[in-house]
Amino acid sequence: MILKDCHSGVVRYEDKDYKVRVVSGIDNKPALYFRDPDLQDMRMGKTEVIFNDNIKGCIKAKCEVVVHKNPVYPRMSEFWMGECEILEVIEIIQRQQDIRASVDITVQFTSENDGNSFFGVITNISAGGIYIVTSQSLTIGEVIGFHYAFKNTERPFRCMVVWGQLDDSGNNGYGLRFVELNEGGETAIRGYVFNVLREQRNAEMRLRRAGNNDRKLSDDRKK
Repeated sequence: MILKDCHSGVVRYEDKDYKVRVVSGIDNKPALYFRDPDLQDMRMGKTEVIFNDNIKGCIKAKCEVVVHKNPVYPRMSEFWMGECEILEVIEIIQRQQDIRASVDITVQFTSENDGNSFFGVITNISAGGIYIVTSQSLTIGEVIGFHYAFKNTERPFRCMVVWGQLDDSGNNGYGLRFVELNEGGETAIRGYVFNVLREQRNAEMRLRRAGNNDRKLSDDRKK
């Protein structure tokens, strides 16, 4: 099976990205449930689908997708579904190639497509890329930039959108890969990630010690 643990993805058809909920099937034929209600019965011949697999990473594939009305609507929220057959895997991008840290960084991004600026929150970062949550709609392959001081110096960074999904918060969630990251920028990010992880470990140790002290105090009172 090509997909191991996949629940979301993006269908790229006629220069438009459609977010889908993915239900894995047998023989590499997953079912795709479209969030966009403005579709019609159609066959998307050999279109690109990007699957967000929690185990294997970002899987780009050529697929045959046949779109028709969802027979179990409205018990399911999606009006349209697609019968998908994976024909060829184009690329697999592992998401865990680098050490990552969970963060909460609000920054202003600027799209290189149209020059528009918008705010988003970086919730996960490594030297390879970031995951952001934003109300802005982005497209796969779009390049966006931002400025941030991960160390002492504020630097410009450029990222390319690799995959997208509907985040648990209800906003758009996107995985982005750093583009043309120079040595100074990579060093700053790696140092930042290391410091964040160290602070998180120290905080966990303090909580454990506090919990052990509370239990010891409670035991002493019972004696």
